Amino acid sequence: MNKKTSKNKLTDTIKAKIRNDFVHGTGEGVDKLFPTLDDLIDKYKVAQSTLYRTARDENWKIQKEQFKAEFQKKLDNDRIKKLSTESIKIDNTTISLAKGLFTTVGIMIQENSVALQNGKKALKANDITSLANAVSIAQRITKLALGEATHNIDAKFTENTDAFRRAMELLDTVEEQRRSQSDGVTH
Repeated sequence: MNKKTSKNKLTDTIKAKIRNDFVHGTGEGVDKLFPTLDDLIDKYKVAQSTLYRTARDENWKIQKEQFKAEFQKKLDNDRIKKLSTESIKIDNTTISLAKGLFTTVGIMIQENSVALQNGKKALKANDITSLANAVSIAQRITKLALGEATHNIDAKFTENTDAFRRAMELLDTVEEQRRSQSDGVTH
């Protein structure tokens, strides 16, 4: 014998619960699930034809699609805000690190100047070039972190690098002359 399951009457309270589950889904955030009408018929044990008719007459499917679109838009906006916040943190860290690099290079250049004035061994030209390159890179990443364009820096950097190289060669020449003079040789 077939055992017939009894169906619950579709009261306003049950209808509201079913509609809410169907249109708004269950669960939270990205874990939200949208059950089918058949899932809800089984869950609430109501007559299939009655629920289908009610859902059709009250446009539940359209409401569900509108809700899902708005829900997805909210999830996307929340994700954009989260990524934006993370990006700001990374940019702030980048700027702090660049400032630290600027400070370190500045200290090294000052120490080098003092060493030169006291006749002590100073940085080599390639060391100073490396420091200049570090400053240039720090400047680029800082500008990127601040949202500024960096394409103009490349042209200026090439020009400045050549001028810097010539200046360093001149300093090397002056240093060699000083050494020569301190050895008693005159020019």
